[in-house]
Amino acid sequence: MVLRAAIHFETQAGEPVHAPLVLAAIGAFHTRLILDTGSDVHLITAELAEAACLGLAGLDAGTDHSGSTMDSWAVGDVELELDEAEGAKGLRLRDVVAIPAPAAFTRQGIGGIISPQRLHATAFPVIDEIDDELVLIDGPAAGVPAWLRGRHPSREVVAIARRPRDDRPIVEAAIEPHGPVPVLLNTGGRHTEFEPGTVPGLEAGTAERIGTGVSGAAVMGGTAGPQVLRIGEHRVRVPSLMLRTGMGDPPAMIGQDVLRETVVALGPDPSTPVFWQVEGV
Repeated sequence: MVLRAAIHFETQAGEPVHAPLVLAAIGAFHTRLILDTGSDVHLITAELAEAACLGLAGLDAGTDHSGSTMDSWAVGDVELELDEAEGAKGLRLRDVVAIPAPAAFTRQGIGGIISPQRLHATAFPVIDEIDDELVLIDGPAAGVPAWLRGRHPSREVVAIARRPRDDRPIVEAAIEPHGPVPVLLNTGGRHTEFEPGTVPGLEAGTAERIGTGVSGAAVMGGTAGPQVLRIGEHRVRVPSLMLRTGMGDPPAMIGQDVLRETVVALGPDPSTPVFWQVEGV
């Protein structure tokens, strides 16, 4: 084991949030950071970067979850220390990007987003949302399932092939009885969302605001009610599937409505599988 640290689901003011957070320090500044498998880069707010005397370079435009553009700057490598870690507390975040602080981040005391699969050169990050803990375990991918079963013996471990050469955990999954499509395992997302074209004939309610991109733009979708998600031979309940147009690539994602109370382990090498420890249907 490289390190272990507590995961939290509340803001600085004690309000509940859907995404897993860790407490961390960048320089002299303590903050909360989201563990977001849906992000292929580490993000911090430009305000935190400037306060910590980190340089901002190369103004550019990025695109967030809502499809909206926003300014971004290259920061480079950033030294970070996890406040509640056992083991190697200090980590180096590679190729960090800065963005203007979203209003929600400022209000909630959140300083940015960590891409867990890019935390360590070789270790598997385990995002355990049963025991609410982040664990980095070093060793071959083949040993991860046994480690997970030893931690939660009653839960099934599903090994899922990832899309090659993609830092995001994109896998093949389907909403029954439809065929499989590329799906993002997204611990930063609130809902499980599919593009309507991936589930032809499935109807959704009136579109409403179902989330917010880091730019502050609204994410709109409609609920299609309870469904069953199939990954290979494994079936998992979706409490209320959201249908959202304009998702792009991939056209679907599994969010915290399904990932909460499960365990996700994914290494830095996309050729190794995602291990998902979950209670099946």
